[in-house]
Amino acid sequence: VIYLKYLKKGETMKQQKLEDIMQFAMGKNITRLKNAENIVYTPDDFENDLHSRNQSRTASECIISMIKLKAAPISIETEKMYITSNFLKCSFDRNVLDSWYFCYQFNQSKEIEEQIARCQQGTTLSVKKLTIQSVGKLDMSIPDIDQQHIIGAIYRNAIIQRDLMIQQAENMMNMTLTILKKYEEN
Repeated sequence: VIYLKYLKKGETMKQQKLEDIMQFAMGKNITRLKNAENIVYTPDDFENDLHSRNQSRTASECIISMIKLKAAPISIETEKMYITSNFLKCSFDRNVLDSWYFCYQFNQSKEIEEQIARCQQGTTLSVKKLTIQSVGKLDMSIPDIDQQHIIGAIYRNAIIQRDLMIQQAENMMNMTLTILKKYEEN
């Protein structure tokens, strides 16, 4: 794998193909992982990693859900799990790419979304799965690492705040329903 040279503060970077800054490992077929020792990475594990419910750290690996077309940093709890063919593990140099910045770009960037849509043209609606080759050919803007850290941290905090607000709204609804039930009983 060819890693980009570390950028000095203030320098900008043109688009880079993901295959130039990452190594990819496709998950195995689930039937090959049916061993008692194999702890398999699930869609719930992916959601927990994406929503920072698992203990996070500065990782140099992310995972892409090939079905959801979303990326999440790998957490301490899930780093040793075996991934199935629905996931793609991405490894990179953390001095070149911040994991949360990568997730922000992959999950939210219109440019990436448009590139993925072009890769999927002509495929059946029910089979919208990416391939390693199509992910590797995606172009992504790579600013200096300090900017990536800032953008990645803001993105992670935004996800956490949204989740907290959703939980708070659910708690308010549950409390309101409990009060209404008690009111009806009286």
